[in-house]
Amino acid sequence: MNDKKSLSSIEKALQLLNCFSEKKFQMTAEDLARTTGIPKSSVFRMLATLEEYNYIKRTKTAHKTWYSPGFAFFEKGMMVHRQFNIRDYTRSRMVELRNEWNLNVQLAVQDGHDALYIEQVPSWRPIQLYPAIGRRAPLYAASCPRTLLAYMEESERNAILSKAKWTKFTPATPGGIEETEKAIQQIIETGYSISRGELIGGTTGIAVPIFEPVSNHILAALSIAGLDTDFEKDELYYISILKETAKEIHDSIKK
Repeated sequence: MNDKKSLSSIEKALQLLNCFSEKKFQMTAEDLARTTGIPKSSVFRMLATLEEYNYIKRTKTAHKTWYSPGFAFFEKGMMVHRQFNIRDYTRSRMVELRNEWNLNVQLAVQDGHDALYIEQVPSWRPIQLYPAIGRRAPLYAASCPRTLLAYMEESERNAILSKAKWTKFTPATPGGIEETEKAIQQIIETGYSISRGELIGGTTGIAVPIFEPVSNHILAALSIAGLDTDFEKDELYYISILKETAKEIHDSIKK
């Protein structure tokens, strides 16, 4: 019963927000009540809540109180815009990393319970590794997905882990919540993730987070991957350069 009431309130709030347009950027509570058919008393309560979270801005004149979309829409809109364009910000740097190390360089974002690989610069080595662009992997497995999992909101992470199917791609794939939570804690403490043969046996992946400049939420995970024998330098060297690259991408988005 409570869920139905909550859903009804959300639907009504969305109806209010959908009333605004470029031609009707400012409206009174009376306008909103008349347009939606929602009682004026309910409209006032919902507007107060939306204003508290900056989704509504209130402006008073001599005779009326006007409501318009708040700055939260601008902030969220910029965040979405940056995520849609994250490939543009990272592509040249990914190519540089591939050229320097001849390793696969990958970029992944969260899509529901999965990591979605949205960009890849493959190595020139004769054995090509996947995932390729458009491929998915569960968030608990491999370095890129687990980096995304580590830096999301704790409540969302717990919900995802509680519903995970825990498919074992290889013997090294994490098999449960406790094992994954230990790995997540290590990622948070060190700022990087390493996986060894979790999706494909005999491979290594190293990933770091890329953060959204305004909210500091994770935007994407950047990784290098290859056969174990493809890594010719100390892992800390790769980690250091990856972190520097992620910081450069973060700063370029911020400008």
